[in-house]
Amino acid sequence: MSVNDRIATQIKRYTKITPSNSSGDGVFSFTQGNPVIRLSIAEQDAFLLAPETRLQFKLKAFQVSGTNVKSTDTTNIDPRIGAQSVINTLTISSRRYATSICEQIHNYNQLVSIAHPTLASTRDIMTQKSHEQLSMGQGILNRKQQGQREENIHSDLANLKVLQRKLTQCAGTTAQNVGVDCSIQLYAGMFQSQNIDLRLMGGLEIEITLAPDSNVFHNAGANTYYEISEVVLNAPLLYKSASQMAQASQQSQIEFLSWSSLYNVIQSTNATITNKVGLRGCLSMLQKFVPVKYLNNYGGQANGGTVYGANGFSGWNVGVKRLTFHRNGQRYPNEYQIITERGDGNPADELIADKTPQVLINSLSSFENYKDVKHTHLTSQNLAINRQNNYFLGVSFDQISGQGIDLSGGTISTELESALQDPADTLQKPFGVFTFFLNKNTLVIQPNQRIQSIE
Repeated sequence: MSVNDRIATQIKRYTKITPSNSSGDGVFSFTQGNPVIRLSIAEQDAFLLAPETRLQFKLKAFQVSGTNVKSTDTTNIDPRIGAQSVINTLTISSRRYATSICEQIHNYNQLVSIAHPTLASTRDIMTQKSHEQLSMGQGILNRKQQGQREENIHSDLANLKVLQRKLTQCAGTTAQNVGVDCSIQLYAGMFQSQNIDLRLMGGLEIEITLAPDSNVFHNAGANTYYEISEVVLNAPLLYKSASQMAQASQQSQIEFLSWSSLYNVIQSTNATITNKVGLRGCLSMLQKFVPVKYLNNYGGQANGGTVYGANGFSGWNVGVKRLTFHRNGQRYPNEYQIITERGDGNPADELIADKTPQVLINSLSSFENYKDVKHTHLTSQNLAINRQNNYFLGVSFDQISGQGIDLSGGTISTELESALQDPADTLQKPFGVFTFFLNKNTLVIQPNQRIQSIE
């Protein structure tokens, strides 16, 4: 596509980039070898339209014995993030400045499991994201039966069955295993910010580390693994106009966002989660809680007689009673303590939208101003679903300037009083805490030399 406005002519092209480390068959798998995908975007006089970039691949599921997964097998993936669950770590760096990692997100799939329900409605997930990445959504269906009053029916188990049929691609009990085509948007801060000047950055190197099979699938038996093939990065490029290329090379600054993550474990009903992050422009923080025994675990938990499986991407409410955020031992950014209206502290009964609106406001603000969140999956009904929760905590450090705060020294802490109950019983169990920080970065680059500083 070309645009001629008598001042500049720019051409937009869609390029398909294949992995630079692909084996002969082009198959990547955590279990069967080659669990790392490397994609290189060459240095050129063009801008990468990052928000439009898509990773495309074909997803297949197999038994450990090598046989195809059948429709009778319990092979579940998270219905909110779908194929995004196969990415464990995402690293973006400059090709020319090989030692400069711009963004590295560990536990990437855990971050997406928070971001997608927060920033997309149930309808969004069940339409666009369903076609792109197998997401089927989650929510409450109102079913009115003849002669009975209207009742609420959970739709998550029905959606899981739809996902199973998509994964098996079979007729009857004989699986054809033709695979499912997926097209996912890489949820990286750098790709959510602005277009990337490939000449100034010296090209980009994208490295994807695949997630363990036991984390991607949750079912009754540890007998399933996945493979992805036909991997292509669909990267739209906007080539520079003649006037842009004629400009003299000079020192430039590039600003972009990035996510970083840390992992902790809490084992006490009165816990303080303290981290040293070393970030100079931290905008927000969010935290997700998952029982430790649910992580990388195929095993199932009985819910109403149905074996649902240990979904490691669900965000569980640990039974929050009191919540305070601290910076270097002082309350920040809120000068108050949040006290929830709880009874016996049962996580399954917590309705965040009804009982603790201040927690919800802070959590939404960790992505953007909560008043600007127009589409979200976070409703009181969805948060109350026992098997598939969307609960997380979050807080914004800077809603005004957009420059973030300096956390290069000192600590940031979350003081938490909770019931710390396991979702399946009334016993206190350890919870894994995934903490993510959104940071604003500034790169000072001298063309054809090196990155002079990273702020």
